[in-house]
Amino acid sequence: MSFRLRRMMRVLSVLLVIVALAGTGCGRGLSIEEKQTRAELRQALREHAFEKAEGLAHRVVTAHPNENGAWQRLVHAQIGRRDFVSAKQSIAQWRGNVRKPSAKLEEFTGDIAAEEQDFASALSAWQRAHVANPKDARLLRKLARVQNAEHRWTEEATALTELLAREETGEDRMALALCFRRLRRWPEALDAFRRAHELAPDDPDVRRGAKLFERLSKFLAEIRELDARIAMPPADDQLLADRASLFLRAEDAELALVDAEAAASAAPWAVRPRIFQAIALQQLGRGEEAAKLLIDSGLRLDGLSSEFLQSVSRLDADIAAERSNAELYVARAWQLNDAGQPTLALQDAETALRCEPNSAGAHAESAYALAKLGRGDEAFERVKRATELDQNFSTAWHYRGELEMTRRNFVAAVDSLTRALAINQTPAALEKRETCYRQIGLLAKAEEDHRALESLNGRAWGR
Repeated sequence: MSFRLRRMMRVLSVLLVIVALAGTGCGRGLSIEEKQTRAELRQALREHAFEKAEGLAHRVVTAHPNENGAWQRLVHAQIGRRDFVSAKQSIAQWRGNVRKPSAKLEEFTGDIAAEEQDFASALSAWQRAHVANPKDARLLRKLARVQNAEHRWTEEATALTELLAREETGEDRMALALCFRRLRRWPEALDAFRRAHELAPDDPDVRRGAKLFERLSKFLAEIRELDARIAMPPADDQLLADRASLFLRAEDAELALVDAEAAASAAPWAVRPRIFQAIALQQLGRGEEAAKLLIDSGLRLDGLSSEFLQSVSRLDADIAAERSNAELYVARAWQLNDAGQPTLALQDAETALRCEPNSAGAHAESAYALAKLGRGDEAFERVKRATELDQNFSTAWHYRGELEMTRRNFVAAVDSLTRALAINQTPAALEKRETCYRQIGLLAKAEEDHRALESLNGRAWGR
């Protein structure tokens, strides 16, 4: 190689180095004042004094607009102040001024998108940052969290597995256990849970997860049996609701809600999934969503008898086979009224009336529900219609008598309750008629009812 050519190559190498240094803003030494500014900036960021840090970062960026680190600290400060508008503007300027922006630009883009609940954009930006910096555990953790927010459980499990291969913490291992639980991968979930407990038994997240797995373990055999049956299509609303019930008993409201929603989607006419859905939403602190399901806000699983749940389950299945059978809707309305769910009961009663407008039972259950909902006048018209349609309907006469009492028409109430008692003598009707007699001054009649009530109660106790 000639001397002239070697000389030209050395000159070219020097020029390339100068260009590279200029691109990173390091082409000249920093003055004492600049070093002091940068030191103050780093200190302000460490102390979370973001307003001060932003002012200092602007000074550094102005002096070094082609430097990745300067823009990184400015955007860091702006995100710290939750000034996302300014942070986005700075990111755009960063992208325009620096020839090769660092992976931090994409990471910050994702951070802002996540704060704004734009999880799809956050995921896309963090994935680009991960490609540029695949060994960054912090990025893997962010990817796992956004996959969680998007309910992409398989992708979350992949990100967490990769993260744990680089660094293992009890918190991340428990996150993987919970993810496997959502995927119904129970052996892996239990292994991850046990490992998390070994790593960090006192970590708050690990302890919460451990309590959940301990509760689930009591029902896991039944859950896994249902898993196998549910896996066979088509979706079975009864099996899904059964599994939702088990998750509620284990106090796993999250998975209970998933199954209850799936059951409700498969069988929109069914009531049991909607009840489980409302209970799960309330346990998750999502009361406004639960209220839209028209379920009483105080409803709890332990407040529902097994007889009620079995009856409603059976009626849901029967209605699935006979969608126009008014009697089935009336029967379910009775169950719902008895369980203190008048809004749902009223819906069933109205459905029954659309199927059979002259159903006395539908009018009676509608009346009971309307009365519980504070719509007394409508309730009275409905129960009055029920007694007109079936004059031997003792329950309807009883409802009518109680509503007449609330209207302070005690004479009419005595007549209605007498009609009810002539068909079926019950303690409740005797007690109500005794009260009416006392209100209208017929004390002898009241005493007769009182003695009859004592005798009836005595026979019941004797049995």
